[in-house]
Amino acid sequence: MSILHPVLIPIPVAPTLSERRRVVRQRAFARRALEVCARHCGIGNQKWAKDKNDVPQPCSGYHWSISHKPRWAAAVIADRPIGIDIEHIKPRRVELFDEVAGCQEWLLVGGRSQTAFFRIWTAKEAVLKANGVGIAKLLDCRVLAANSADKLRLAYADRVWQVEHFFHQDHLTAVTTDGDELTWHIELGGPWL
Repeated sequence: MSILHPVLIPIPVAPTLSERRRVVRQRAFARRALEVCARHCGIGNQKWAKDKNDVPQPCSGYHWSISHKPRWAAAVIADRPIGIDIEHIKPRRVELFDEVAGCQEWLLVGGRSQTAFFRIWTAKEAVLKANGVGIAKLLDCRVLAANSADKLRLAYADRVWQVEHFFHQDHLTAVTTDGDELTWHIELGGPWL
């Protein structure tokens, strides 16, 4: 077991930016979260590259994952495939629930609710990121158990994945783990951009 250091960085509101510029800015904050995560892990500056399909590539034996939403960016680094996802918890259309999980999965998390929707969505997204695939495989990733309010076990690609959640403000972040201890870092200060 090792210690993972997921990092969350708030993104200041910039209402005058176009949608395209806002996304570029969010990606920059996610990259900054990755740099801060590397520092917490004791890793020097790295060239964190992605392949032609936008999949993060290992660097010096380390795997990495980033995520961003308009108000938060997140990153994590590990010595094995890893995934992180962050979502703003806000109402979603009920029709989306069937696109995210099957009936048995909903029962495992206590039934259909907005919070359960985001628990399953972020957990599956983190697992798919750890496998270098996109959300087209969402229903191939299955919830096996809800160990607690902040932990899920999922199956994907002939493997069982552990996922831990972190609730903060009105957001939910999920990280794949192998039973690792997580030390969450919320970086509130700093000249990010």
